[in-house]
Parts: sequence; structure tokens; C-alpha cells
Amino acid sequence: MRSSKVLFCAIAVAACAGTEGDLLRSTSDASLSEASTREASTSDAPSFEASTREASTSDASSFEASISDARPGDAAILRPKPEPLATWQIQLSGSLDTTWDVRVYIADFETPASVIRGLHSAGRIVICYFSAGTAEAFRDDAGRFPPDSLGSPLPSYPNERWVDVRNATVRSIMQDRLVQAARAECDGVHPSGLAAYLMSTGLDFTRADQLAYDRWLTTAAHALGLSIGLVEGDVSLSQELLADFDWTVVWGCLATNCPSAAPFVSARKAAFLIEYGDETRVADVCPKAKMLGLSAIIKRNADLGAFRVGCP
Repeated sequence: MRSSKVLFCAIAVAACAGTEGDLLRSTSDASLSEASTREASTSDAPSFEASTREASTSDASSFEASISDARPGDAAILRPKPEPLATWQIQLSGSLDTTWDVRVYIADFETPASVIRGLHSAGRIVICYFSAGTAEAFRDDAGRFPPDSLGSPLPSYPNERWVDVRNATVRSIMQDRLVQAARAECDGVHPSGLAAYLMSTGLDFTRADQLAYDRWLTTAAHALGLSIGLVEGDVSLSQELLADFDWTVVWGCLATNCPSAAPFVSARKAAFLIEYGDETRVADVCPKAKMLGLSAIIKRNADLGAFRVGCP
């Protein structure tokens, strides 16, 4: 796995400053191991160049055809979805620690299939992260993005640029990532950057274009049997896209009752919360998160390393 920087925080990438709805992203420097030493001993409860723009109602059907051509039967595989109030871990930097006794793991989509299989053998649901709203310079497919599909650099990550969600090649790249995730046996995907229309992207796509892209992505993921989460922390998007997404992740929002998670909780869909700190925050975080219907963990910082404190 390529360890990960947080692209959540520009809209779920400014290496997550802890604001709800930031942009998450992966870094390129760490190695992945199947079982590395934990950073903390806290455990949780039981285990568990074609740059032609497409119209907003784009081609889920062409996606399904492409995956069928690539590997017959891929689209038919149905995978488990995270359950409400499931225990979980997210790690996007450092060597992946696979030893946490939790139901759901979120890791980079380039995590080797052998590691994912090991997590499955331990009863875990594995969700795979990538940025769907930016071009990450360290990814192997970075050179595929046409120049006219690239927008402004992200302020905190000048080597990373927003992408035009209407662009045909951008969508083709994302299709290929979904296929890669499915073939690695990920159960779902955690794409960030799906509220880019709110940012200063240097591109002129609209909220309607964003919604069309987000729905295209969910259709493409579901065609492969993958669940997909909304991680942008935007209340209006959560309400409008609730039927399309299977679960959500929110960040540092407990003080405001995490309003973007509420539609998912009401619909009995999994809603995961990350707060920052250490064991001393358990009494503040866990009871309120449970009351709100959120699966909460505490991470040391926005690097999202192996450290976690789970709620009992």
C-alpha cells in the first residue's frame, strides 16, 4: 500500500485538519506489512489525451461493458457492507497494522490483495481509499490525466491538482481504479474529493455536474458489487445523495452533532466518525457519538497512522 496523506481535508485533503467534509489522500512513502507493531495498545470491543467532456448523465452502461470485457463475472460479485455502529479502523500512512480487532478496515486501494485476503480471513470488511476529485502525482496513473482536465493545485499539496469531473478520460481513470479495487477483493471504496464544486478548483463545473459525477461513480462501484461511502461532510450533498451512497465518514464534527451524518443514521446506514486526540478524549467522544448513532474512533492526528482509540 502507498501510505496516505489526508485528502479528506480539502474536502475530505488537507491532511484532514479535522473539519467535517475534507478531502483524503494517500502518500507515496511508506511500505505495507501484514502485521506491524501497534502505535497504541488500546483495543476495542469485540471483533468483529481524450479530454472530451461528457454530459452529466454519463455512461454507467459503458463502464459495465468495460468490466465485463476485462473479466467476466466481475460485476456479479456482491460484497458485504459496513453495518451501523460497526467497530472500525482507518489507516492511510505507515505500514498497515492488520491486528486491530475491528469489523471494518479502511486502507489505500493499492493495498495488496494478499493483505486484503488476510483481513477477510479475520472477519473484516475492507474499504479501499482513493481520491476521485484530484490527480495525485505519486499514483501510477498520474500521467493519464489530460492537461485540460487539470485544475488548480491544492493549497497544501501543490503537486496535487483538482480534476474536471466532466472529462471522459478522468472517468475512465476512475473506472480503472474501481476495477483494480474489485480485483484486489476490496469490499467497498472510499473516494474523496466528491464536493470539489465548493472549492477553488480553477475549473467551471457546477453543483449539477458534481452530483452527476458522484452518482456516476456510485453506479460504477455498485456494478462491481462494491459499496461506496460519501466523505465530504456537506449536509446538502448528504441529503441529496443518500440513496446513492451506502455509508458515510465524517470528521471532527461532534461539537456540532455531525449534521451531514444524520441522514445516513436516520436511514440506518453506517456512519463513521473520526475525532482527534488520545485516550483522554474517550469520555467526551464516545457517549455522545453513540447517542448520535455514530461509530467513533479517535486518531492522534490527520496523518491517519495506525494509532487509534476505539469506543467501548
